[in-house]
Amino acid sequence: MKKLFSVNNILWVIYIGLLAVLLPHTAWAFAQFEPEGSKIGLYTAWAAAFAFEAAIAALTHKLSKHIEATARIRKPFAKFTKRYLSSYAFALYAALGVSSMANLAHAVEFGSTMAIFDAWGVGFGTYAIAFGAILPLVSLMFASVLSNVSDSEDEQDQALVDAKATVAALRKDLRLANEALDLSEKKFSDLGGRFTNLISDQKRDRVLAARSLWPDLNGAALAIISDSTAGYVSEVLKSVKQ
Repeated sequence: MKKLFSVNNILWVIYIGLLAVLLPHTAWAFAQFEPEGSKIGLYTAWAAAFAFEAAIAALTHKLSKHIEATARIRKPFAKFTKRYLSSYAFALYAALGVSSMANLAHAVEFGSTMAIFDAWGVGFGTYAIAFGAILPLVSLMFASVLSNVSDSEDEQDQALVDAKATVAALRKDLRLANEALDLSEKKFSDLGGRFTNLISDQKRDRVLAARSLWPDLNGAALAIISDSTAGYVSEVLKSVKQ
């Protein structure tokens, strides 16, 4: 549901709505070149208008994706030419030119002067262009905005992926650290037990503890450490081997 109502999808709905508003004006312009009163001519005009407006939508989408693909280009002039002098851009310019001329013709044909523009001394041609032929600029702006929105959403998605990967790595490191700590505690616990046995009341325990801590010492040294005799140490070690 979140993906359905993303900023990118909402912008596309707005843009398609704009093209739908312009569609009847484009159809009217094509109808001027058909026999008056001809139903076939009317259908042809609407089909041609739909084809051009649909082409504008499709080419705007293609251009926005093309703009995304040029994001890594650093030189401004190279980036501009790669984006707006591409085959997608020129195809869009051609479709926009037809639609813009059709809507400008409709505005001139049925437009009337407006008091606010007369009061400010703005000529009829200026606002006829503003309301009828502004589509090329709007379409190029939409292509650019749509590509930027997609980049932003992709960056957010990638940031979320990177964050999850970082959390997973931290959890793994923490688990390994806990395992190492447990192992160290066990080793120290075993070592502590052996040192405790060195002061045991039982000579056998003292001998075995000394042997465990210093396996390379000879019997005489172990006897001194365990406070026993070399013979007793030898007996204890022999019993262990058996």
